[in-house]
Amino acid sequence: MTSQIFDAEFAANPWPMLRRLRADGGVHRVRTPDGPPAWLVTRFADVRAGLLDNRLCTQPRYAGETDYRGFVVPAPLDLGFLESEPADHARLRRAVTAELSPRRLAEWAHTAPALVSAGLAEVETGVTIDLIDRFAVGLPATVLGELLGLAAPEREALLRWARSTLLPSATPPRARDTLTTMRSIVIATIEGARGDTVLGRLVRSSTETGSPSAHELASMIFYLLFVWYEVLVDLIAGSALALLTHPDQLAVLRTMSDTRPAVDELLRYLSPQVVSGPRFASTELDIAGRTICSGDTVLLCLASANRDPDIFENPDDLDLTRSNNPQLGLGHGGHTCLGTALVRTISGAVLETLLLDGRAPTLACDPRDIQWRSGFRHRGPLVLPVVLPR
Repeated sequence: MTSQIFDAEFAANPWPMLRRLRADGGVHRVRTPDGPPAWLVTRFADVRAGLLDNRLCTQPRYAGETDYRGFVVPAPLDLGFLESEPADHARLRRAVTAELSPRRLAEWAHTAPALVSAGLAEVETGVTIDLIDRFAVGLPATVLGELLGLAAPEREALLRWARSTLLPSATPPRARDTLTTMRSIVIATIEGARGDTVLGRLVRSSTETGSPSAHELASMIFYLLFVWYEVLVDLIAGSALALLTHPDQLAVLRTMSDTRPAVDELLRYLSPQVVSGPRFASTELDIAGRTICSGDTVLLCLASANRDPDIFENPDDLDLTRSNNPQLGLGHGGHTCLGTALVRTISGAVLETLLLDGRAPTLACDPRDIQWRSGFRHRGPLVLPVVLPR
């Protein structure tokens, strides 16, 4: 039997449903919002194993005819990290991780708080504002502009895309409906890449050595600009909401000299990326006693794994001092989100600048009235009314 679970109630509070699914076998046939079914894997051990299982492939050519396939990304954006063959995937990861190395990110981390402060300086104090509209949605575009070397026109185009896609509207477009806009931004970014910047070096390598190829380069830039954008917006907004409604944990945060464990716990607790990208069984296999046929689609539920009581003590509690935290919020293994270090760095800077030193905003509504985006791949507050101190 195929269940329909992905609705507005699930988006607002998925945890009771995921708790039931874990207790009832852990692997279930579900109907996706697009209609076609898929297998949903919910227990930590099975999700982690699935992320490492090379029989579960990200290439759509392994997909069957009846299950959920995701949406088709057009050329030249379609040779991305998730859909490339393993050897090419590893080669492309090396090219990006060299540019987003810990040393480079550590250097940038010194300027991140100033960048966040500049964004906050544009926000009115003493009046109620939507933190997502006035801050969270725009911050990634600013960061990308500074860190990757995005030219001003492309930075502004990226921000327009984010605002049209992630802010509430009467008829909000899905990301897939904006692929033409994404493609034009990627092409303009390649053409406008400047000198000694991350983008400039990737373009120069493509031109001079042919690696990455022009096709691969476009897909890499598509990944860097768009794939982790929504995750970061949802993590920033969700973290602010979580900490403002858990003043004891906000007090703990203010005692921490290193915010990285706090970001990891917020990734676990919030799980802004609810499920990983679809994986397709290249052969028949068994997951927790359920037979997955060749061509079936498997959705690995990162959010459910992150609340599994077999792994996490008191999993429904936010605990910034949690010492055993193998959270899967951004995936695991070869397909771990390449923006992980970037997301941690930016999120840490936001926490330090927005919530520390007595500058925390005040929530201006009942948290039970917060609406959540009702997708099934990502999850985050739609509006977050706050008042910033004067």
